[in-house]
Amino acid sequence: MLAASLCLICQGLSEGEAEESWKKQTVLVSRNGVGTEVKFPGKGEILFKNADPQLAIEWAMANARNTVLLGGEYVVSDRIDVPRSGVTLIVDKAAVLKLNPDTKHTTIGFKARNPEYWAMVPMIYNKGHDNFRVLMFGTLVKSKWETKTNGKQTLPLMFDGRNERGDCGLKGGMMLVTGHATDSFWLVDSSKVDVPLLSLDTGPGAALVLEGCEDCHLGLIASIAPEPGGKTAETIDLNSRSIDITIERLVGERSYEIIDCNESHVVVDEAVSVGEAQKLFGRGPISGPRYTGRRSFGSRSLDVKKTTVLGDARTARLVHEVPDLPGELPVFTVKSTVEVTLAGGQKKRYQKSVRIDLR
Repeated sequence: MLAASLCLICQGLSEGEAEESWKKQTVLVSRNGVGTEVKFPGKGEILFKNADPQLAIEWAMANARNTVLLGGEYVVSDRIDVPRSGVTLIVDKAAVLKLNPDTKHTTIGFKARNPEYWAMVPMIYNKGHDNFRVLMFGTLVKSKWETKTNGKQTLPLMFDGRNERGDCGLKGGMMLVTGHATDSFWLVDSSKVDVPLLSLDTGPGAALVLEGCEDCHLGLIASIAPEPGGKTAETIDLNSRSIDITIERLVGERSYEIIDCNESHVVVDEAVSVGEAQKLFGRGPISGPRYTGRRSFGSRSLDVKKTTVLGDARTARLVHEVPDLPGELPVFTVKSTVEVTLAGGQKKRYQKSVRIDLR
């Protein structure tokens, strides 16, 4: 409260003025017939409209600090590029994002792979913009195509700080995910990005991948099988060249690996295995980079303070408490719970709450 009060004083705003000012910095994006519209909260005036949702979403982020994508199906022609630093994108739990397979797509490729290898299309792509926050409560639908020479597929979201200096070209921001996606979320060559909550039940890939990152704090990272008694892949993949990574809790269900620590340095407060893991911790040979532009430091360290194996787990499920948008703006709490039922009927719960303030 003290920090908030100081902020109001610095801005010369009263408490009441601050409550109203967020509306001038927030826009709502919604479907209306064949078009996608951008409006201020509580107002009927259309600020921007386009048949292509991609262009409407990008326009909103270019012109407002907070963009809220309301429920509906959005078929975008190409990846959604974050246009500038310091903005927030919130995707409602009833929003569905799909990529139009018949349009031209801007792809990225694995740096150390054959150029004919799968080209990736991030559905939401932040290239080098600091302090971008994304709250993903909705659904990102994966697409995959094959051609005579190569292939192409979508991935949900990427923060990409690669640059010619070979350091972290992106600093700050937040990635929070409680929605649905069937591929990995990526942080590449990024520093001080907060991932307080990322919990998925739509495997089969790693829930989160880090490459070339530093000084990032992660909260609850969970990967639960979509079917009862199922298995997951990696909860988190520290693919290569990340350092000073701290994680509060990792949860995986009968995982191939709860954490894969290649050429990285990480401290984990607790790792929880729902059922017997196929492998708890991956410490195989240091692997080559996939995306990162950072140089190798040729070493790794993995410090797991506590390991919990729920060998008699019968079922697991995720329970998300996310805001009803736009009604609960501008301040709300996101809460995610991993609820595990044991053989005797007892339940174990692992929870994480995050408070969001758009003012």
